[in-house]
Amino acid sequence: MAVYRFKVYLEDNEDIYRDIDIKASHTFEEFHKIIQEAFKFDAKHAAAFFVSDDYWRKGQEITLRKEDLPLEEDEIRKKVEPKKLMSDVKIAKYIDQPHQRFVYIFDPIVKWGFMIEMMKITDELPKIKYPLIIKSFGTAPKQYKQLNMAKEELSSDLAMAGLLDEPDLPEEDIYKIIDTNEEGIEDDDLINLEAEEGEDTENDDELTDNENHIETEHQED
Repeated sequence: MAVYRFKVYLEDNEDIYRDIDIKASHTFEEFHKIIQEAFKFDAKHAAAFFVSDDYWRKGQEITLRKEDLPLEEDEIRKKVEPKKLMSDVKIAKYIDQPHQRFVYIFDPIVKWGFMIEMMKITDELPKIKYPLIIKSFGTAPKQYKQLNMAKEELSSDLAMAGLLDEPDLPEEDIYKIIDTNEEGIEDDDLINLEAEEGEDTENDDELTDNENHIETEHQED
């Protein structure tokens, strides 16, 4: 049985990549699962492969979930090639050249993009369980990087507010606490401030009376 060796790398950073061996008889669903494992993602979101040409232009779409398949009448009306289901399509079906390319998109909200290129075709080795990650280069990014950044910012705010050690506080309550700790003048501070301003006014009045008294004495002389 033929084994395909693919290089799978991040769309925006080709220095982070994984080399994967997978049999020609495996489906795109199995390819999807090994990619998720290789980059330590959780496989909880929609995904799709696109058959690509040498310029990474997307062609036939092979999607993960049945619910992502369009209705037949929509395909006819739009005159597009029907989507395929990963579990129904073997990889060998779309290997048309020695360096066949695919584009793999995971999680349509975040849109993780991976470029896939076949490097060579080898023979299946006995006692080896395929698909197989044969090489990992570069540290895989955190899947939920935006959420992690938000948590780090929140932790920083909590530390400044002295609330970092609050036990098991719901998120909505944490935000409320942060809002109430914004800089402002407390009632007690306002009262003290008014008292200080009153003292200054009294001193000013005394100074004015003294000046008037001195001026009167000078006129009498």
